[in-house]
Amino acid sequence: MPVRFQLVIDCADPDRLARFWAAALGYELTPAPAGFATWNDFYRELGLPEEYLVDGADRISDPAGHGPTIWFHVVPDAKPRSADGIGVILSSA
Repeated sequence: MPVRFQLVIDCADPDRLARFWAAALGYELTPAPAGFATWNDFYRELGLPEEYLVDGADRISDPAGHGPTIWFHVVPDAKPRSADGIGVILSSA
């Protein structure tokens, strides 16, 4: 069975990066989950602190369903760092 994964990228400006990479990769901005008007409404339901919420997009997906979902995770006061690892979320669904 294939493994689905989500790529998570820490950044200071998720909306700008999400829109850029959606255009560059032929992806689309991922709509909020069913039952939620926005991703922020969904994140609040999960109890995510307000400082991690962003205005605009923060998640993109492959419209064909072949590539990974990419989440641009806001990190307040993000500082450049060496690329010493990648955060990947795996799911069998």
